Amino acid sequence: MKLHAALVAIAMAALLAGILPMAGRAQAQSAEPDTVTLNFVNADIEGVVKAVSEITGKNFLLDPRVKGTVNIVSARPMARVLVYEVFLSALRLQGYAAVEDRGVVKIIPEADAKLHPGRTVGPDERPRGSGDQMQTRVFTLKYESATQLLPTLRPLIAPANTITVYAGNNTLVITDYAGNLQRIARIIDSIDQPGGTDPVVIPLQHASAVDVAQVVGRLFADAPQAAGAPGADTSQRMSVVADPRSNSLIARSDNPSRLTRLRTLVAMLDSPTSAAGNLHVVYLKNAEAVKVAETLRAIYLGETVAAAAPRSMLQPAAASSAGAPPLAPLTEVAIPLADTRARP
Repeated sequence: MKLHAALVAIAMAALLAGILPMAGRAQAQSAEPDTVTLNFVNADIEGVVKAVSEITGKNFLLDPRVKGTVNIVSARPMARVLVYEVFLSALRLQGYAAVEDRGVVKIIPEADAKLHPGRTVGPDERPRGSGDQMQTRVFTLKYESATQLLPTLRPLIAPANTITVYAGNNTLVITDYAGNLQRIARIIDSIDQPGGTDPVVIPLQHASAVDVAQVVGRLFADAPQAAGAPGADTSQRMSVVADPRSNSLIARSDNPSRLTRLRTLVAMLDSPTSAAGNLHVVYLKNAEAVKVAETLRAIYLGETVAAAAPRSMLQPAAASSAGAPPLAPLTEVAIPLADTRARP
C-alpha cells in the first residue's frame, strides 16, 4: 500500500512538472496554412516576440527596459494577417509601443515612442496604418483656430503622447496610436466647418440703409454680459453696418438663426411706401439754379434777399441768326421743401 501511494505521488509530481512549464510558455499552433491559434498564458514578452516574428516574418528589436509577461488566448484559429495587430494591442496594455522604421519594428516604452522616427502622415496624405501602431499626423485647419481646438483634443490623447500647435499655418501635430488618430481626424472634420462668421450683404430697394441699420442695431443690441463678460455666449452677438454707396446692410453673426431673423425684419422694413417724401426736383429753363436756390433758402429761413438778385437770376435769350427760337440751358436742383399739407 505504501509503495502504491509513493508511485501515485511520483506520477502526480511528474504530471505537474510537465503542465506548469507549459503555462508560462508561448504556443502558436497552426491549423491551416493561413490561420493560426495563439495561446500565450503568462508568457514572457521575448518568447511572444519570437513567435510573432516567425508568423509574420517581421524583424523585431527589443528595448532592454521591455520586460514582463503577455496573455493572449484565441479560442478559434485567426488569420495570420491579424496576429501582428493582436500583438500590438497586447503590448499597449503593458505600456509598450511598436515603432516601425526601415523594416525593423522597435518595441520600446510608450513614453519614448514619440522620440523615435516612425511613420508620419501629412495633411494631404492618406493614412495607411491602423490599430495600435504609433504614428504622427499633421492636421491643417481651414476654418477653426488650432490654438482654440487644442484644449478640446488634449484629453482624447494618451498622457504619454503629444499634441502641439503651429500657429504659423494653423496646424496641429499629433503623435498617438493610429486607431485613435482616425477618431481624432473625424472629430476635427466635424468641428472644422465654415461657420456663420462670414459677413452677409443685404441689399435694400426702397428704404435707406443708414436708417434701417440704426433701427436693427437697437433691436439686436447685445446685452452687457454678452458684449464682453468672460464666458459669454458669442453666438448671440451681431454686428450690422450700413453701406450708403450701395444702399446695403452688412451683417455678421455666429448664430445663423439671428441672421435669418435679421433678413425677415429687413424685408419688412424695406417695403415701398405711399407717403410723399420731402425731396422734390424742379427743372429750370432760364434761371441759374444756384442763385435760385440761395434766394429760396433765404426766403425759407426768413433772411433778406438783395433786390438785384432776381434780375441777375434771369439770363437773356439770344436769338439765333437764322431766326430760330432761343435755346435756354436746363439746370436741375434739388431743394428740400417744407410739407405744408394739412395733417389730420
